[in-house]
Amino acid sequence: DDIYNRRKAYPSPEHRSTALATQSAMLYTILYFAPTVLEKEQSMMREIVDKHFNDNWVVPFQMGFAVDLSQAWEPYRAARLALDNILNKQNVTDVTERFATAVNTLNAKLLKYLTKGVLNEPFVMSNIRVLMHCVRDCNVALRWFLLHRTTMHRRYREQIRKAVGVDALLDLMTNTAQFELQLKNLLQHLLSTKEERWERYKSEAKGRLDDLSEYFSGEKALTRVKKNANLQQWFKKLAEQVGSLDFSNAVVAGRNIAHLIRHLEEVEQFHQIESSMQVKAFLADTRDYMTRMIRTVNITDSVLADLETISDFAYACEVINDYTSQLHHRIKSKPSTVLLLRATFLKLSSILALPLVRITQCGSKDDISVAEYYSGDLVRYIRKVLEIVPQSVFNTLALIINLLTHKMKTLPTKLERLHLQQYSQLPERYTLARATHQVSVFTRGILNMKTTLVGIVQLDPRQLLEDGIRKELVRRIASALHKQLVFETGKLSEFESKLKDLGDQLTGFKRSFEYIQDYIQMYGLKIWQEEFSRIIAYSVEQECNSFLKRKVFDWQSIFQSDAIPIPQFQPLDKRSVNFMGRLVRELLAQTDPRKTVYIECNQGWYNQQLREVVGIRTFDFLYRGVGVFGLCGVDRLICFMIVRDLNLLTRTYRKQMDFAHSKYVSGLMEDLKPASSIPRSALKLYAQTREKLSRLLRLMTGVVVSVGTAQLLRRQVANQLNFLCKLDSKLLSCSLSAVNDSLIKDVRAHYQRPDSKEYPANPLLPEVAKHLDTAGFNNPLTKIYITSEPLHGLSCVMFLFVLEQLQKLKWNKKISTLTAKNQRDGVDGGPLVVGVITILKQFHSSHTTQFLRYLAQYVNVSVSGAKASRNGNLPTNAISALLFLEQFCSFSKIDRKIVDSLVPAYLLDRFTHD
Repeated sequence: DDIYNRRKAYPSPEHRSTALATQSAMLYTILYFAPTVLEKEQSMMREIVDKHFNDNWVVPFQMGFAVDLSQAWEPYRAARLALDNILNKQNVTDVTERFATAVNTLNAKLLKYLTKGVLNEPFVMSNIRVLMHCVRDCNVALRWFLLHRTTMHRRYREQIRKAVGVDALLDLMTNTAQFELQLKNLLQHLLSTKEERWERYKSEAKGRLDDLSEYFSGEKALTRVKKNANLQQWFKKLAEQVGSLDFSNAVVAGRNIAHLIRHLEEVEQFHQIESSMQVKAFLADTRDYMTRMIRTVNITDSVLADLETISDFAYACEVINDYTSQLHHRIKSKPSTVLLLRATFLKLSSILALPLVRITQCGSKDDISVAEYYSGDLVRYIRKVLEIVPQSVFNTLALIINLLTHKMKTLPTKLERLHLQQYSQLPERYTLARATHQVSVFTRGILNMKTTLVGIVQLDPRQLLEDGIRKELVRRIASALHKQLVFETGKLSEFESKLKDLGDQLTGFKRSFEYIQDYIQMYGLKIWQEEFSRIIAYSVEQECNSFLKRKVFDWQSIFQSDAIPIPQFQPLDKRSVNFMGRLVRELLAQTDPRKTVYIECNQGWYNQQLREVVGIRTFDFLYRGVGVFGLCGVDRLICFMIVRDLNLLTRTYRKQMDFAHSKYVSGLMEDLKPASSIPRSALKLYAQTREKLSRLLRLMTGVVVSVGTAQLLRRQVANQLNFLCKLDSKLLSCSLSAVNDSLIKDVRAHYQRPDSKEYPANPLLPEVAKHLDTAGFNNPLTKIYITSEPLHGLSCVMFLFVLEQLQKLKWNKKISTLTAKNQRDGVDGGPLVVGVITILKQFHSSHTTQFLRYLAQYVNVSVSGAKASRNGNLPTNAISALLFLEQFCSFSKIDRKIVDSLVPAYLLDRFTHD
């Protein structure tokens, strides 16, 4: 028995196994609960095989999972013997040849039907049975080959695959899907206009019968026909019967119309009618309209339901993955194939019916979530198939990049006629035009696709193409950044050459992408900036995970996307996760205080031979290599490193500052009060306390210098960004500057008069701050990176730390900065000063003020305790402290009046840099 009522969709005996396919899958599962039948009931198994598996042995049983009965039933004797009747060489050969012949014949038929202008409404209404039979044959043959090409029997598998090639099978699949789609659309249109057509045809037929009735009345003008009351009454009665026809009962209406047509054919035999060509023409028209009425009434919802059943493609949801590479090859060789694939994707939507049928029947609320899940799977497969289009576009783009970057000359504004041929470059321009046309052809297929509803997900072809191009763009940019930003030797030449090569590669890529944006009808520069910024932001986020307690995993990242994923690569070293970490750490390695000296007036780091290592030129290379977004990413990653170092410093400080050490520091602070005085034996007190805190001061050295170097790098990045903003977008620069100044004035006005002046709106400040940071309108030395509980005696300890480091520094008058006496100490004047400023900035401003007082007191103590020299020069330690104080004020922008109030004016007057 046909439990699932599918035989009415497959009335032909040849299609019995397909009609009973759902029942067969259930029967296969149930038989495992009755192993005795499989093992011993040979007659019953023979009946089952003959009825359900007479020409097929690969059975799909659930969501694309298929089983080969020749292998699955091998352990069961009765089942194996029953299968032997169909799995013999002759039977398999006959079935294979039958379906192979059908494939070739059906492909030819489909091409005929799909010819433009063939499938129209009159043709479908006249040949609906033939067309439906063709759909059945196509789906049965397609189903058999798709499933049985996967059989585990090696010899039969080779035979089946040899009988029909992949190309012919894909032709059958795509053409069948296209044919079903067109037929379905026409049937839906015919059903939607069924009543209107019925009434129109009925009105035309009735009107002509009424005209014939009046014609035989003999009273109508210009008829000149003898009156015939019988014919008049007969036609009038026939017209009334036509008018009373109702299309709601298709069977009754069809029979009545057939009787009426037969009566009209018989009435033509009358002499009075046979001799009148006009009457015969009217009768022919009436019969034609009645025939149309029969065809209209025969188009019912059951035809559409049968078409849905026949076109079911759920069995192929896993098998279709085996043909993805062949589909890619077809799209690549013939881009117009994409138009046929739209119908194939719609055919695949039938996969959703299987998991939803029972959920919908029981009225579960999970139907939407289940539909979303399977629709998402289907959309991912569609993206996987169509991803060959953007890949092909970018392969062609490589040729365009090479032409635009290395071969095409830039046309000058004015050109002499003598050089016209030299700049014409006709062969290169022809190659460029051909490559551009190829790109447009690749994208035309997707752009011509209509918006498609796949399950409950609506697919926009333009968005699909854009997502594919974005995905391939992201993959290629990420690969270029990953491969280029690898530093092995640590040499400056390698660092700069890598950045230069990366800049050239990405610039050529960007130029070519902008060049083809009109041909693919997309905003190329917008896509480039959005995806490049996303790659940088994601890479920085993942690199910063090493500094965070709560990690941001890949699936949690707001910059990661399922449709346009950013690829992840294996780390190339132990410290860095990706290219951003390698870039920043290489930048820090190049500015290592053990190898370089920072010169403020030149805004750069120099080696012992006073040759520039990192400076304005380096950051220009950095901009060309990773752009504005890369510079912002470098800045953000350095911020995290500074926070890590500052937290390390505070933990070390608290750990080392135990009760005994706190007592020493507190005693020194008491002895130095007030700061304006000159305590007795102050130099001895300094030395004793420094000796007690020697371990803490030694541990602080590397952290302070590291923070200072990072801060100077951040300042260089800000200067580069600010210069680029003023150069490329003067209007934006001026606008941001004006908004920043106005907001600062509003904040100051609020704190001066909080009752009358409101604080600026909160949503405005964070947004403006983002733009200011990106445009370089920030001073890293004024930033607060961490919030911490007060550290006992911080100003005094920092003062002692500076005294400890001043012994390792000397003034280099050639470059006007403090430099290390021995570079192996890892101390440099500029980074040291900036590091001290940054650490003090993280706490209350009173710590900075007190630190300056201690430093000024040290100068006064040194001068008062020193013996007067012959030339009247100040002591060396006092000069070193004054030089540090001068650089401290210069970097931190402290007003000179504050220093004048702490250090006597005559000392500053006598102080020179010689």
